[in-house]
Amino acid sequence: MKKKILLTFAVAALSMVSLQTASAQVQQPKRAVIKVNVLSPFALTGSGFLEYAVTDRISAQLGAFTTGISVSDVKFKGHGFTPEVRYYFSDNKTAPAGAYVAGYGRIQNFKLTVKNKDEEGSDYSATYKPIGAGVAIGNQWIFKSNISLDVFLGAGYNSGSLKVNTGTEEDFDMGILGDMILGSGFGLRPGITVGYNF
Repeated sequence: MKKKILLTFAVAALSMVSLQTASAQVQQPKRAVIKVNVLSPFALTGSGFLEYAVTDRISAQLGAFTTGISVSDVKFKGHGFTPEVRYYFSDNKTAPAGAYVAGYGRIQNFKLTVKNKDEEGSDYSATYKPIGAGVAIGNQWIFKSNISLDVFLGAGYNSGSLKVNTGTEEDFDMGILGDMILGSGFGLRPGITVGYNF
């Protein structure tokens, strides 16, 4: 597992370096970027980010998401926030454009329900509020049209405990798929965002 993760990061790093050759189309960026993750809808999630270059090499970013989906008999909805600090490696000191490494945190809040499980026909309910942290590498391009393209891959760990209001923990078991969706334990964080630099 560790070898696969290291290999994934190595491939992503090489891709970022080779993609730097596209910099001929990139202009000197403005300090702020607002963007959306184009991969999120595939997981029935909407997520967006606001990034601001604090210095020529360092930026701060805040991400937010909302989601709602059913897995087996369990329906869940929730939201979360991802604060992030990025360091850009570009020799031209052009944050928020270029290759970067980032550290991020993640705060999530989910409400889970199982329809009509008890004897009175009421729903079972539970809450899950994991927190976590991780690192990411990526590259962001700012084109002459002020359109941004950000490609990144992160790895992090999330931890939290399920608080069951009615029912039992077994009623809310969604297996490995549930763990992936809810972000429990170790996981990868890939993303492609498109946005506007202003």
